[in-house]
Amino acid sequence: MDTSFLFATKVEKQPQDKLLDAALILFSEKGYRDTTVLDIVAYARVSKTTFYNFYKTKEELLAHLFETLLEEVLAMIKLAAQRETVITEKAYAGIKRYVEICVREHEVARLLLVSSVGISDAIEELRKQAYDRFALFIFETVRTELGFTDSASDEEIYLFSQAMVGAINQVVIQQVLLSKKQIKIDYVARFLNRIVVGSYMFLLAEQIPLVTE
Repeated sequence: MDTSFLFATKVEKQPQDKLLDAALILFSEKGYRDTTVLDIVAYARVSKTTFYNFYKTKEELLAHLFETLLEEVLAMIKLAAQRETVITEKAYAGIKRYVEICVREHEVARLLLVSSVGISDAIEELRKQAYDRFALFIFETVRTELGFTDSASDEEIYLFSQAMVGAINQVVIQQVLLSKKQIKIDYVARFLNRIVVGSYMFLLAEQIPLVTE
């Protein structure tokens, strides 16, 4: 999509965007399994025929919504990181933007990280691809921004990237989605950034060997 439907301020939205908006809210509030196609079209104020003009099933709608949200979130994280010139600040900016989105757009974070779990093999594959794309972004940032990576192989850096994505997402789930207390975005982002940068520095220095003969 050329423009973000999620963060758009347009008063008049297209029927498909209305369906995506309705699905995001209902899947988050009621859960995917307890939300029917009739619920979605009623909330979106479109006809059932309109729904089936775009999607064959509720799961197909979920898949499109998941992919759309992922594209938007990744684009925002990358943009935040690209604005910085120092690698440590790039990591911090990207992490902070991600935490901000999850705090301010609970429905998005809940759908991507929690409520889409275990729905079907197809959706699980989408979740895996999302995880891999976040890890690939970290991997590519490290390989592009740092030229002195001889002490760490591509395999080690990618394993590191996967581990960091897992750690960041787990903190978001526990501190943002499951906790009722208000978090300090900057504090959490800086703490996670220290973990990411510190772990990577250990990897470069070969103080923690990841691959053994």
